[in-house]
Amino acid sequence: MIKNLEQNFLNSHESIINAFRDLETSKNASVNYDKWKRPEGGGGKTFVIGGGNFFDNCAVNFSSIRGKNLPKAALGNSIIKSANNGYQAMGVSVISHPKNPHVPSSHMNIRLFCILDKKNEIKEWWCGGGYDLTPYIPYKNDYKGWHKEAKTLLDSYNRNFYKKFSKNCNDYFFIPHRNERRGIGGLFFDNLSKMSMEKSLVFLSDIANQYKESYLSIVNLRKKTKFSSDEKNFQLYRRGRYAEFNLVCDRGTAFGLQSNGRIESILASLPSDVKWSYAKTKEYVKMEKNLLKYINKDWNV
Repeated sequence: MIKNLEQNFLNSHESIINAFRDLETSKNASVNYDKWKRPEGGGGKTFVIGGGNFFDNCAVNFSSIRGKNLPKAALGNSIIKSANNGYQAMGVSVISHPKNPHVPSSHMNIRLFCILDKKNEIKEWWCGGGYDLTPYIPYKNDYKGWHKEAKTLLDSYNRNFYKKFSKNCNDYFFIPHRNERRGIGGLFFDNLSKMSMEKSLVFLSDIANQYKESYLSIVNLRKKTKFSSDEKNFQLYRRGRYAEFNLVCDRGTAFGLQSNGRIESILASLPSDVKWSYAKTKEYVKMEKNLLKYINKDWNV
Protein backbone atom coordinates (compact mmCIF):
# COMPACT_ATOMS: atom_id res chain seq x y z
CA MET A 1 0.00 0.00 0.00
CA ILE A 2 2.85 2.39 0.85
CA LYS A 3 4.22 2.20 -2.71
CA ASN A 4 0.78 3.05 -4.10
CA LEU A 5 0.65 6.08 -1.83
CA GLU A 6 4.14 7.13 -2.84
CA GLN A 7 3.23 7.08 -6.54
CA ASN A 8 0.78 9.94 -6.05
CA PHE A 9 3.61 12.11 -4.74
CA LEU A 10 6.06 10.93 -7.41
CA ASN A 11 3.60 12.00 -10.09
CA SER A 12 3.49 15.55 -8.67
CA HIS A 13 7.26 15.53 -8.28
CA GLU A 14 7.87 14.67 -11.93
CA SER A 15 5.21 17.08 -13.22
CA ILE A 16 6.83 20.05 -11.47
CA ILE A 17 10.35 19.02 -12.50
CA ASN A 18 9.30 18.84 -16.14
CA ALA A 19 7.67 22.27 -15.98
CA PHE A 20 10.68 23.86 -14.29
CA ARG A 21 13.15 22.26 -16.70
CA ASP A 22 11.34 24.09 -19.50
CA LEU A 23 11.90 27.44 -17.78
CA GLU A 24 15.68 27.12 -17.83
CA THR A 25 17.08 27.85 -21.27
CA SER A 26 20.78 27.97 -20.43
CA LYS A 27 22.91 24.99 -21.45
CA ASN A 28 25.38 26.01 -18.76
CA ALA A 29 22.92 25.66 -15.88
CA SER A 30 23.90 23.20 -13.16
CA VAL A 31 21.40 20.32 -13.02
CA ASN A 32 21.52 17.52 -10.45
CA TYR A 33 18.97 14.75 -10.07
CA ASP A 34 19.78 11.92 -7.69
CA LYS A 35 18.19 9.17 -5.63
CA TRP A 36 19.18 8.61 -2.05
CA LYS A 37 18.53 6.15 0.76
CA ARG A 38 18.23 6.77 4.45
CA PRO A 39 19.92 4.32 6.91
CA GLU A 40 16.89 4.35 9.23
CA GLY A 41 14.56 3.45 6.35
CA GLY A 42 13.22 4.97 3.18
CA GLY A 43 14.77 7.55 0.91
CA GLY A 44 13.92 9.99 -1.82
CA LYS A 45 14.77 11.91 -4.96
CA THR A 46 16.24 15.40 -5.16
CA PHE A 47 16.27 17.60 -8.25
CA VAL A 48 18.29 20.81 -8.09
CA ILE A 49 18.79 23.31 -10.89
CA GLY A 50 20.60 26.63 -10.77
CA GLY A 51 23.20 28.97 -12.15
CA GLY A 52 21.31 29.43 -15.40
CA ASN A 53 19.40 32.14 -17.20
CA PHE A 54 16.22 31.70 -15.16
CA PHE A 55 17.07 30.02 -11.86
CA ASP A 56 19.62 31.15 -9.32
CA ASN A 57 18.62 27.89 -7.70
CA CYS A 58 15.58 25.65 -7.39
CA ALA A 59 14.99 22.37 -5.54
CA VAL A 60 12.21 19.83 -6.06
CA ASN A 61 12.35 17.09 -3.42
CA PHE A 62 10.50 13.82 -2.93
CA SER A 63 10.96 11.78 0.23
CA SER A 64 9.37 8.77 1.85
CA ILE A 65 10.93 7.83 5.15
CA ARG A 66 10.28 5.40 7.98
CA GLY A 67 11.25 5.75 11.61
CA LYS A 68 10.55 4.58 15.12
CA ASN A 69 10.14 7.89 16.93
CA LEU A 70 7.93 10.57 15.43
CA PRO A 71 9.81 13.92 15.48
CA LYS A 72 8.08 16.66 17.46
CA ALA A 73 8.05 18.92 14.39
CA ALA A 74 5.68 16.49 12.66
CA LEU A 75 2.95 17.22 15.17
CA GLY A 76 2.73 21.00 15.01
CA ASN A 77 -0.13 22.12 17.23
CA SER A 78 -1.93 18.79 17.08
CA ILE A 79 -2.41 16.46 20.01
CA ILE A 80 0.46 14.10 20.71
CA LYS A 81 -0.02 10.94 18.68
CA SER A 82 1.28 7.53 19.72
CA ALA A 83 3.77 6.02 17.29
CA ASN A 84 4.99 3.07 19.32
CA ASN A 85 5.35 0.94 16.20
CA GLY A 86 6.88 3.59 14.01
CA TYR A 87 5.75 5.97 11.32
CA GLN A 88 5.92 6.57 7.56
CA ALA A 89 6.15 10.10 6.22
CA MET A 90 6.14 11.06 2.56
CA GLY A 91 5.86 14.23 0.58
CA VAL A 92 7.05 16.64 -2.07
CA SER A 93 8.59 20.04 -1.41
CA VAL A 94 9.48 22.74 -3.92
CA ILE A 95 11.39 25.96 -3.59
CA SER A 96 12.15 28.27 -6.51
CA HIS A 97 14.55 31.21 -6.40
CA PRO A 98 14.53 32.85 -9.87
CA LYS A 99 17.34 35.11 -11.03
CA ASN A 100 15.05 37.97 -12.07
CA PRO A 101 13.88 39.99 -9.00
CA HIS A 102 10.60 40.71 -10.78
CA VAL A 103 9.76 36.99 -10.53
CA PRO A 104 8.88 35.98 -6.94
CA SER A 105 10.39 33.12 -5.03
CA SER A 106 7.85 30.40 -4.39
CA HIS A 107 7.35 27.39 -2.15
CA MET A 108 5.05 24.37 -2.20
CA ASN A 109 4.76 21.35 0.04
CA ILE A 110 2.42 18.36 0.24
CA ARG A 111 2.85 15.62 2.81
CA LEU A 112 1.27 12.54 4.38
CA PHE A 113 2.07 11.14 7.82
CA CYS A 114 1.11 7.60 8.77
CA ILE A 115 1.26 5.99 12.21
CA LEU A 116 1.87 2.24 11.87
CA ASP A 117 0.59 -0.71 13.91
CA LYS A 118 2.41 -3.90 14.90
CA LYS A 119 1.73 -5.41 11.47
CA ASN A 120 3.25 -2.39 9.75
CA GLU A 121 -0.19 -1.33 8.53
CA ILE A 122 -1.51 2.22 8.72
CA LYS A 123 -3.28 2.80 12.04
CA GLU A 124 -3.70 6.57 11.84
CA TRP A 125 -2.85 9.21 9.28
CA TRP A 126 -3.09 12.91 8.47
CA CYS A 127 -1.97 15.16 5.66
CA GLY A 128 -0.79 18.73 5.21
CA GLY A 129 0.60 21.12 2.69
CA GLY A 130 0.21 24.43 0.96
CA TYR A 131 2.06 27.01 -1.07
CA ASP A 132 3.13 30.63 -0.74
CA LEU A 133 4.76 33.42 -2.72
CA THR A 134 7.62 35.73 -1.77
CA PRO A 135 7.90 38.76 -4.09
CA TYR A 136 10.63 41.38 -4.22
CA ILE A 137 9.28 43.85 -6.78
CA PRO A 138 5.51 43.94 -6.09
CA TYR A 139 2.67 43.54 -8.63
CA LYS A 140 -0.80 43.86 -7.13
CA ASN A 141 -2.73 41.99 -9.84
CA ASP A 142 -0.38 39.00 -9.66
CA TYR A 143 -1.24 38.47 -6.01
CA LYS A 144 -4.97 38.90 -6.54
CA GLY A 145 -4.83 36.19 -9.19
CA TRP A 146 -2.66 33.94 -7.00
CA HIS A 147 -5.24 34.07 -4.19
CA LYS A 148 -8.28 33.90 -6.45
CA GLU A 149 -7.01 30.70 -8.08
CA ALA A 150 -6.28 29.18 -4.66
CA LYS A 151 -9.80 30.03 -3.48
CA THR A 152 -11.39 28.53 -6.60
CA LEU A 153 -9.59 25.24 -6.00
CA LEU A 154 -10.35 25.11 -2.28
CA ASP A 155 -14.01 26.06 -2.77
CA SER A 156 -14.42 22.96 -4.96
CA TYR A 157 -13.65 20.89 -1.85
CA ASN A 158 -15.02 22.96 1.02
CA ARG A 159 -16.10 26.62 1.04
CA ASN A 160 -14.60 27.06 4.51
CA PHE A 161 -11.12 25.96 3.45
CA TYR A 162 -9.84 29.13 1.80
CA LYS A 163 -10.55 31.53 4.66
CA LYS A 164 -9.00 29.13 7.15
CA PHE A 165 -6.02 27.99 5.07
CA SER A 166 -5.18 31.52 3.92
CA LYS A 167 -5.09 32.73 7.53
CA ASN A 168 -3.00 29.69 8.47
CA CYS A 169 -0.51 30.68 5.78
CA ASN A 170 -0.26 34.27 7.00
CA ASP A 171 0.20 33.09 10.58
CA TYR A 172 2.71 30.35 9.78
CA PHE A 173 4.97 32.21 7.35
CA PHE A 174 5.68 34.96 9.84
CA ILE A 175 9.16 35.98 11.00
CA PRO A 176 8.65 37.03 14.64
CA HIS A 177 12.09 38.60 15.13
CA ARG A 178 11.40 40.83 12.09
CA ASN A 179 7.69 41.30 12.76
CA GLU A 180 7.12 40.57 9.07
CA ARG A 181 5.42 37.96 6.95
CA ARG A 182 7.63 36.05 4.57
CA GLY A 183 5.53 36.97 1.56
CA ILE A 184 2.00 37.59 0.31
CA GLY A 185 0.68 34.21 1.46
CA GLY A 186 -1.35 31.53 -0.23
CA LEU A 187 -2.62 28.53 1.66
CA PHE A 188 -1.37 26.28 4.46
CA PHE A 189 -2.99 23.36 6.30
CA ASP A 190 -1.93 20.54 8.59
CA ASN A 191 -3.37 17.59 10.51
CA LEU A 192 -6.15 17.20 7.93
CA SER A 193 -7.88 13.82 7.97
CA LYS A 194 -11.61 14.57 7.62
CA MET A 195 -11.74 13.39 4.00
CA SER A 196 -11.05 9.80 3.01
CA MET A 197 -7.43 8.97 2.27
CA GLU A 198 -8.28 8.48 -1.41
CA LYS A 199 -9.88 11.91 -1.66
CA SER A 200 -7.09 13.46 0.41
CA LEU A 201 -4.49 12.18 -2.03
CA VAL A 202 -6.41 13.71 -4.93
CA PHE A 203 -6.63 16.94 -2.93
CA LEU A 204 -2.86 16.99 -2.38
CA SER A 205 -2.24 16.36 -6.07
CA ASP A 206 -4.59 19.22 -6.94
CA ILE A 207 -2.72 21.51 -4.53
CA ALA A 208 0.58 20.69 -6.24
CA ASN A 209 -0.87 21.21 -9.70
CA GLN A 210 -2.56 24.50 -8.80
CA TYR A 211 0.70 25.77 -7.37
CA LYS A 212 2.47 24.89 -10.61
CA GLU A 213 -0.14 26.54 -12.83
CA SER A 214 -0.51 29.68 -10.70
CA TYR A 215 3.23 30.16 -10.39
CA LEU A 216 3.90 29.60 -14.08
CA SER A 217 1.29 32.23 -14.99
CA ILE A 218 3.19 34.82 -12.92
CA VAL A 219 6.56 33.63 -14.22
CA ASN A 220 5.45 34.03 -17.82
CA LEU A 221 4.27 37.58 -17.14
CA ARG A 222 7.49 38.73 -15.45
CA LYS A 223 10.43 36.62 -16.66
CA LYS A 224 11.42 38.99 -19.51
CA THR A 225 11.21 42.15 -17.41
CA LYS A 226 14.53 44.00 -17.34
CA PHE A 227 15.99 44.72 -13.92
CA SER A 228 18.59 47.06 -12.49
CA SER A 229 21.55 46.31 -10.22
CA ASP A 230 19.68 48.05 -7.37
CA GLU A 231 16.72 45.71 -7.87
CA LYS A 232 18.99 42.66 -7.93
CA ASN A 233 20.78 43.73 -4.77
CA PHE A 234 17.44 44.34 -3.08
CA GLN A 235 16.35 40.81 -4.00
CA LEU A 236 19.54 39.37 -2.50
CA TYR A 237 19.07 41.31 0.75
CA ARG A 238 15.43 40.26 1.04
CA ARG A 239 16.37 36.63 0.41
CA GLY A 240 18.06 36.87 3.77
CA ARG A 241 14.58 36.91 5.30
CA TYR A 242 13.87 33.65 3.48
CA ALA A 243 16.98 32.04 4.91
CA GLU A 244 16.17 33.31 8.40
CA PHE A 245 12.68 31.83 8.31
CA ASN A 246 13.82 28.44 7.01
CA LEU A 247 16.57 28.09 9.58
CA VAL A 248 14.81 29.59 12.60
CA CYS A 249 11.07 29.03 12.17
CA ASP A 250 10.27 26.36 9.59
CA ARG A 251 8.83 23.07 10.91
CA GLY A 252 9.74 21.29 7.69
CA THR A 253 13.42 22.06 8.20
CA ALA A 254 13.14 21.05 11.85
CA PHE A 255 11.42 17.77 10.91
CA GLY A 256 14.16 16.93 8.43
CA LEU A 257 16.87 17.53 11.00
CA GLN A 258 15.04 15.78 13.84
CA SER A 259 14.45 12.70 11.66
CA ASN A 260 18.12 12.48 10.66
CA GLY A 261 17.22 13.48 7.14
CA ARG A 262 19.60 14.08 4.26
CA ILE A 263 21.16 17.46 4.99
CA GLU A 264 21.90 18.28 1.34
CA SER A 265 18.21 17.87 0.44
CA ILE A 266 16.95 19.76 3.51
CA LEU A 267 19.16 22.78 2.89
CA ALA A 268 18.69 22.76 -0.89
CA SER A 269 15.73 25.07 -0.23
CA LEU A 270 18.04 27.89 0.83
CA PRO A 271 18.83 30.59 -1.75
CA SER A 272 22.26 30.21 -3.33
CA ASP A 273 23.04 33.94 -3.20
CA VAL A 274 22.09 36.13 -0.24
CA LYS A 275 23.30 39.43 1.19
CA TRP A 276 23.18 40.85 4.67
CA SER A 277 24.26 44.42 5.28
CA TYR A 278 24.22 46.56 8.38
CA ALA A 279 23.97 49.86 6.49
CA LYS A 280 21.11 50.21 4.00
CA THR A 281 21.05 52.56 1.05
CA LYS A 282 18.25 55.08 0.56
CA GLU A 283 17.15 53.09 -2.48
CA TYR A 284 16.91 49.92 -0.40
CA VAL A 285 14.88 51.65 2.33
CA LYS A 286 12.48 53.04 -0.28
CA MET A 287 12.00 49.67 -2.00
CA GLU A 288 11.53 47.84 1.28
CA LYS A 289 8.95 50.33 2.53
CA ASN A 290 6.96 49.80 -0.67
CA LEU A 291 7.27 46.01 -0.53
CA LEU A 292 6.11 45.76 3.07
CA LYS A 293 2.80 47.38 2.10
CA TYR A 294 2.12 44.24 0.07
CA ILE A 295 3.67 41.68 2.40
CA ASN A 296 1.87 42.86 5.53
CA LYS A 297 -1.50 42.97 3.77
CA ASP A 298 -4.25 40.34 3.89
CA TRP A 299 -4.86 39.26 0.30
CA ASN A 300 -7.89 37.12 1.11
CA VAL A 301 -10.27 37.29 -1.83
